[in-house]
Amino acid sequence: MKYPLGLIDHGFVPRKLTVNYVAICAGAVDIAGLQTAFGLLCDKYPMLRGTIETTGEQCWLHIDDDGAGNAATEVVHGTVSDWLGRGLTVLDPARGLARLTIVTGGERTAVALQVSHAINDATLGSVLLEYFWHTAAALAQGATLPDPVPVHPRSLEQAHHTRAMALPGLTAAAAGPVHSLPVADTGGGAGFAPDPAQRITLSQRETAALLAHARAAGTTLHALLAGAIIRAERATLTEAAGAGPELPMIMFHLVDLRPHLRPVARPDEVTNALGFAPTVTACGPTSDLGVLAKETKKQLVAGIEDGRALAVMRAAASAAAQGRARTGVGNFITNWGPVPELAVPPGTEIVDFRGFATSEAVSWVGYFISTFTGRCSIELACSPRYHPPAQMAHLHERIVAGLAELTDPPPHPPTTARATSGMALSGKAGPSA
Repeated sequence: MKYPLGLIDHGFVPRKLTVNYVAICAGAVDIAGLQTAFGLLCDKYPMLRGTIETTGEQCWLHIDDDGAGNAATEVVHGTVSDWLGRGLTVLDPARGLARLTIVTGGERTAVALQVSHAINDATLGSVLLEYFWHTAAALAQGATLPDPVPVHPRSLEQAHHTRAMALPGLTAAAAGPVHSLPVADTGGGAGFAPDPAQRITLSQRETAALLAHARAAGTTLHALLAGAIIRAERATLTEAAGAGPELPMIMFHLVDLRPHLRPVARPDEVTNALGFAPTVTACGPTSDLGVLAKETKKQLVAGIEDGRALAVMRAAASAAAQGRARTGVGNFITNWGPVPELAVPPGTEIVDFRGFATSEAVSWVGYFISTFTGRCSIELACSPRYHPPAQMAHLHERIVAGLAELTDPPPHPPTTARATSGMALSGKAGPSA
């Protein structure tokens, strides 16, 4: 069978963009059981066994009628850190759209569900992830699972048409002169992937403090993180080009448009319900993060409500599908939100989660945000071909410094009571109870 892909889905095909959901496990891991669970997941979502056919400007999802397909499983022997550090491979949509990779051999085991972005985004991916682990846990306990009813998510464009909702035009107003991280093409072949050394993971206390800060300021966790990232990019740009006046910084934010359809779309109804909301913010190296966050939230809300987020995404997808060079400047932030609570087989524990995308080499930087068991993480992803490790390390340090402003409790002024209690005053409060 063939299913037409929408323009947004098609836009993810040329660069072989792959979404990775990596559960880091401790304890006993039944490889055979996980492989069986992956097969049942593919029965539930037949698109995972498909391939993509491209004819001119049209893209089609092809699924064999006999249920066979190219979804693969792979067992990699080695440590998780080595596997992450080597740079993850990407899926070629012409050959396969999903793969289960199990990395075993060290103290931890990585179980990576990898799905082509052409048929999946983070919201749909959470549904796939939940079903996969629920199935694995049920099998391990001897449950007999009924044959699943297949689900065939369709494109965002189709969702609009079935609801008689108009799609915005492909054109988007230019943002004017803006700045972003400097890019230098070294000609190397390194793809787009996260650098494990640059990952930022907050503690549960720091994450709670960040959420409390957002609520108190009338903004959101995403907007606060975005403010810290935007300011860090501005500071990194200053280091590269020298001090200058306040510059307008551009950032794109991947937003889920399912809640904004009428009626609201189910998570597994649409393949890529993504908008590309741009924010352009005047920013200096010492700009107030609270002010940046409020401005970011304001522009995000406006971009969704007036259709600009969808228009920008469709315009970017059209350029990618037609092979046109990217002319815009700016990096992107995608916040996957809380990772759903995952059922696990007895004897297995998921101790960490890493979510990100990989692709062929591209010139922008991506920030993948997710929250697992109350701890917020940011995966910084880029192509070393365009962004040298030293630049990314500086960027990492700047983001960490900004987050410290938002998560560290304010110092308590010394008092007589404190001075006579024998407490050492460091200017930094300890973890709250």
